[in-house]
Parts: sequence; C-alpha cells; structure tokens
Amino acid sequence: MQTKIKFPSKRLLLLIFLAGVSVILLESFEIPKGTSYLFNLLTMICGFLITSLSFIPSAIFKSRTDLDFMSFAHIKTPNAIIFVSAFYCLYFVYTAEYFLVKYCDMFSKKLNSEANIFAVALVLLSVCVYAAYKGTNAIARCSIFIFAFSFIVFVLIFTGNISNLEINTTNFSFSGQKNDFINNTSFFLTPAFTAVIFAVLSGYTKNFRPRQIVFSIIITAIVFTLILFFTAFSLGEYAFAQDYRCFLLSKTAHFGDVGGFDSLYLSVSVLTIFLAISLILTCICKSTGKSSSLPIILVFSIIIFVLFICAENFNAVKELLINHYLFNILTFISAVVIPTFYLIAFGRRLNE
Repeated sequence: MQTKIKFPSKRLLLLIFLAGVSVILLESFEIPKGTSYLFNLLTMICGFLITSLSFIPSAIFKSRTDLDFMSFAHIKTPNAIIFVSAFYCLYFVYTAEYFLVKYCDMFSKKLNSEANIFAVALVLLSVCVYAAYKGTNAIARCSIFIFAFSFIVFVLIFTGNISNLEINTTNFSFSGQKNDFINNTSFFLTPAFTAVIFAVLSGYTKNFRPRQIVFSIIITAIVFTLILFFTAFSLGEYAFAQDYRCFLLSKTAHFGDVGGFDSLYLSVSVLTIFLAISLILTCICKSTGKSSSLPIILVFSIIIFVLFICAENFNAVKELLINHYLFNILTFISAVVIPTFYLIAFGRRLNE
C-alpha cells in the first residue's frame, strides 16, 4: 500500500493547510446580523478545537504503526475492506463535489457570469486528474510555491485594509443567538475534512510529529481570525449586504492609489481548490488500494462531473451537495468514528 519513497510529513501538512484555507475563500458564508466579533471568534475557536480532535485517531495510527488508517484497514480487515473503501470513495466524491460546486459558483458570480460553467468545471477536473495521477509527492511539491504565493496575497489583502479599520467597541461585546452559534460553529468545522485526507495519505510521509498537525491547524485558524477581524472592523455593515467576505477584502485593499487585489484572490482560490480536489482524487485512488491508477481516477472524475451537471440543473441536488451540516456529519464518521472503531478493535495489536 505504501510507496517505497516517502516525502517529509511537513509537505502533507502544508497541503492540508492550503486545502483548509480554500474553505473560507470559496464560502459565501453569511455572517448573521447582530452577532459580535467576539461571538463569531468563539464559534471559530470551537470549530477548530473539534477539527483538532478529528486528527487524533489517524495521528495515533501514524505514530504507532507508521501507516495511514486506510493502509492499516486493508492489512487487518481484507474481508471487510470493500465496505470501508466504498464508504470513503463515496465520501471523497461528495467532498470533491462540495468544493467544485462552490468554486464554480464563485467563478460565475465574481469573475465571469457569462462563462460556460461546465467548461470551467471540466478544465479544472482535467488538471486535477493529471495531478492526482502524478501522485501525492508531486502535488506536495507544487504546494511549496502555492504557499509562498498565497502568503504574499494574504499579506497584501490584510495590510491593504489596515487604513480602512474602524474599531468599534460595540463589536467587542458578546451578542448572538443559539442558532447562530450552531450555524457558525458548523461552518468553522468544515476544514475538518483535511483530517480525512491525513487519515488516508499520511502513510506516504516520513518524520511525522504530532505538533505538525497542531501548527497547521493554528496557522489556518489565524487566517480565519484575520478575515473575521477585517470583516468586522474594515467592511463593517457593508459585509452583511454582500457575500464572499475575503473577495470583498481583496477589492477594498489599497496602498495609496493602488488598490483592488481581487485578481490575486481569484488566483489563490483556483490554486487552493486545485490542490484540494487533486488530493481528494488521490485519496479515492488510495481508498481502492492503489497508490496511483489512471483508470480509477478517470472513472471517479467522470462521476464527479456528471453529479456537477445534475447539481447545476436541479436545485434540490445542489442544495444536498453543498449542505455543510451533512458534509460535517460525513466528515465526523470518516475522520473519527470508523478509525476509532479500528483503534478499539485492534488496540494493543496495532504494531503486530
């Protein structure tokens, strides 16, 4: 199951960071009116704490066996693996669909409303198919350059909005409703899907340390916190009437007469979604027991594209595919429930 040549674990965690950041870049998340900055910050902390816990089962497998969960399951339960593999393949198809639909929605609304959205999805999927076929290590190498570019873009967006800041002390009060707390926490829990990616692909890595996961999650949380902060104190009431908060921040960022970095935001968005979907396709292949198989990747990519066509033509299908409550439930089962069952079942026999 494992590749003979492993790459540093830090690269996979860098990929996980970038995939996690794609969540807030692509979400048209509506911040409930009447909720304060501290309230939203608390829900974000809760979401990321749960996300951190989602990594624990797969981190135990990696630390004690140097295998990812999926490889361990293939070795220990060969008779039942078909059911486990089928569930994870379905989960990853749903995840890929979730991000593909959201990216194409953002592309249509913010870049080109007249573009053929099916062509956009097909081109993106085609590039991801090639990347997935080349393997996780190749994708991880790309992440180094994408991270450097993303870092520069976020620095420009945040520093360019400093002059727009209007600190309002009322935002530091604590106000919000119970339903808002549940909805916000569910949104900030969405990056937990990266725990499933780690559970499936971590066996390809070497020199793993648990603190690498903590560091990756903290950096992702910092990016989310800064976006929340500038949304509250730079955009203010204007944010409630618009969607895609990070896109708004990229448009309002300026340095003197030079402003509007929305093209850079769109570039980071497509790069991070490319990484996320490429990783997901790799996970599908790995779930079937193959490290890299073009026919498997092609078959599931076709399934994803067909589902995308259905989502764009039937609103009920689209709402189902981008329901973040359902997404989080499936993520919890994939990242926590199934791996924990294996931990309990094999317990002391993990190293055998």
